[in-house]
Amino acid sequence: MVLGSPYSVGRHAQQAEVLTANVGFFRETASKFDAYESHMFDQEMQQTLEEDLSRIANRFVPSRGPIQCLDCGGGTGNLTLKMLKRGWTVTVVDISRDMLTILEKKISERGYSATLVCNAVEDFLHSTTATYDLISFSAVLHHLHSYLAVIDAAASRINHGGFFYTNLDPVRPPHPSLTRAFSTLDTILAKALFDPKDFLPGTARRLKKLFLRSDLSHQRPVVSLGDIADYHAIGGIDPVPILELLRRQGFISECVKYAAGRTRVTKLLNRYVPLVQQFKITAQRFSEPS
Repeated sequence: MVLGSPYSVGRHAQQAEVLTANVGFFRETASKFDAYESHMFDQEMQQTLEEDLSRIANRFVPSRGPIQCLDCGGGTGNLTLKMLKRGWTVTVVDISRDMLTILEKKISERGYSATLVCNAVEDFLHSTTATYDLISFSAVLHHLHSYLAVIDAAASRINHGGFFYTNLDPVRPPHPSLTRAFSTLDTILAKALFDPKDFLPGTARRLKKLFLRSDLSHQRPVVSLGDIADYHAIGGIDPVPILELLRRQGFISECVKYAAGRTRVTKLLNRYVPLVQQFKITAQRFSEPS
């Protein structure tokens, strides 16, 4: 059963707009998400996620019970199902009821059990007193209006010896114009391969965004809900402030940047000319906040 309500009211207007955009965007895309978003089926990425979780499992400080996990923005279960397979206890919080409904079906079909909460990650973290051995984000931070505040709240909920893990978010590009052009090509190729019904409309949207002047309130071209939902996708995220925040919270962190791409061709090109990169951070808590 999916618990909770989408999100509370009374927040900053722009943050509320981003949350509302994410609800609408994933209502439109939930049914094709697993088949279109390549990180859901790319074998190399799937192997990376499995290996990262295995390394985390091997480094856990022994506890008295099952490993308690919180998968923030868990969506259709890219990380959740891997955690459940390991016998871990998992709570999933996501603002999209449509995505959670798909995940609920997957969990039931596999004979697993998890707690699913439909709520904004921001609200959940500030309303719960629960602590966890692992809090994860997978392709989530760039959807958050104020990701540093969310990470700070998440870090405060992680037990001693526990882990913060995030992956699949874009690095701030050194050459924004070139990166935008390359990302447009990447998306057009992905539409042709994985979402042919939306190839022509999707290509038109991407080209329009490439040449459209930025919306003053969002400092980016806005053509569809996705442009607001993917709030930091164009500008990217600088991992350095995240690492510093985690250090102050008592974590020792590892950060890896890697070539990104929705297709094999664009991913290969990015390995030689790194216009589009993503990053992952694995951090373990060893002390109290400084």
